[in-house]
Amino acid sequence: MLDPNTCQHARLSKDARFDGKFYTAVLTTGIFCRPICPARAPKEENVRYYHTAEQAQNAGYQPCKRCLPELAPKQSLPPSIEKLIDALVSDGLTVAELSEQFEMSERHIRRLFQQSLSLSPNQYLNHQRLLKARQLLTGTNIPIADVCFNSGYSSIRRFNETVKATYHETPSQIRSRLSQKLATSEISILLNYRPPFDWQGMLAFFKLRQLPGIELVSDDSYQRAITIDNACGYIEVTKVPQKYALKLKVAINDLSVLDKVIKKVRKIFDLDADMTLIHQHLSEDPLLAKQIEHYPGIRLPGCWDIFEFSIRAILGQQVSVKAATTLAGRIADKYGSGLSIEHSVLSQCFPNACQLKDADFEGIGLTQSRIDTLKRWIKFYLLNPDLLDKYHDLEQLEKQLTQLKGIGPWTVNYIAMRGLSDPNAFPASDLGVIKALSPPQKKLSTKNIIALAEQWQPWRAYATLYLWLSLKD
Repeated sequence: MLDPNTCQHARLSKDARFDGKFYTAVLTTGIFCRPICPARAPKEENVRYYHTAEQAQNAGYQPCKRCLPELAPKQSLPPSIEKLIDALVSDGLTVAELSEQFEMSERHIRRLFQQSLSLSPNQYLNHQRLLKARQLLTGTNIPIADVCFNSGYSSIRRFNETVKATYHETPSQIRSRLSQKLATSEISILLNYRPPFDWQGMLAFFKLRQLPGIELVSDDSYQRAITIDNACGYIEVTKVPQKYALKLKVAINDLSVLDKVIKKVRKIFDLDADMTLIHQHLSEDPLLAKQIEHYPGIRLPGCWDIFEFSIRAILGQQVSVKAATTLAGRIADKYGSGLSIEHSVLSQCFPNACQLKDADFEGIGLTQSRIDTLKRWIKFYLLNPDLLDKYHDLEQLEKQLTQLKGIGPWTVNYIAMRGLSDPNAFPASDLGVIKALSPPQKKLSTKNIIALAEQWQPWRAYATLYLWLSLKD
């Protein structure tokens, strides 16, 4: 339940840490806002609070034209409902199809939506389409017809009628309020987050691991070539000055995957994490508290593609970051494909599993045991293509993957930590973790380290980042 006193204090102080955690609806105006809205705060007796933008919209309120609630960071939801939402919105499955795929009754699925979102699946989907349409209208310059179809509507007429009935404006009128003029070929979207966020620290992390031709990390931007489904293109991410937001520019040859691109980028930069909650928990440990004070905005760096990252994780076993990156670059040069969209620096895409199916990995500088491990992994991945995409249990994943010779607990946990963005993954046998936790002249065992890390659950992955940072001291 929302605490009205907390919500009131957050909205009056415009506390960005609460952005996306609740929405303020105003009875006298029929508008709902984010707690950071720059407009004058309404009187408390005229305010109602909602957990989500969809709930506020379903209650008949219109999104604010100044703070744009559709751009707020998303709340973290239980994994069970997150997977249902993803299949409903991204894959376009019906409730009956969700029931079959997730082996749940339709009644149970509807109950989960009501418990988590106070909406039925169809209500949530309809409002999600409207909010996405507003995001594309106000944050991109793609044609309105493309906004219609990319928001999930099959009829432009129906799209126009629904938008006007809900927002009392046509899509063109909403588009006219664009705060910036974009180049014709440019798709530009704001990705909001809750502070703190260490943008320079994130860039430094990726820069140390960038693959030439595939990634380009500068002092103020992250760029990389991307492939998703059958689409190809590139992204550029920069920090928006004076705002708690990143700016995502996308060049892609198939706009239908735009929603998936946005979701992946949010995960790469961990934009939906609630760092206040994570810090409160981890700061109970004096060692971590010191690092959190020095580096309050550290996020969990994700990846673009889980298969690519799994290869890089295997290459990173018992070698330096620089050596692993060099080896990954050689694999990309030898087996990757060219970037079909022109870019001044980016030129290629990392090979997928099918492209590496018959690779011999000779002449790259790998030991024979590492080559054998890569071949076993690629064969296993092709036979189980959905294993990582449907990941939900770290213990089960570790049990399955460590059966493959050459893949141990460190590799599995590192894949889960950065490849799958599991906040509780923990590479206990990592040399940096061991060094950070071991007292002078003594090396703690993996068993002891796992026991010590119990206090950090369910945020052990973030604890790992802070342990690595402690080695800088």
